[in-house]
Amino acid sequence: MTRVAKYSQAVLCEQMHALYDLLQKRKKEILADPALTPDNDELNDELEQIYNRSRLLQECFEQFCPS
Repeated sequence: MTRVAKYSQAVLCEQMHALYDLLQKRKKEILADPALTPDNDELNDELEQIYNRSRLLQECFEQFCPS
């Protein structure tokens, strides 16, 4: 038997904020890392992914999470 969970806007927003906070923490770690150089593709790619995901989460906040 499959159980369907009810949608909770409050839970969704709480989870998105938690994810956003984790992304921001990781961004600060990368920016403080001395290994972050123009030639470090791995860190630069991760940083770009963080920026893209953060931007997407901000759009979701505007759509689903009242201020």
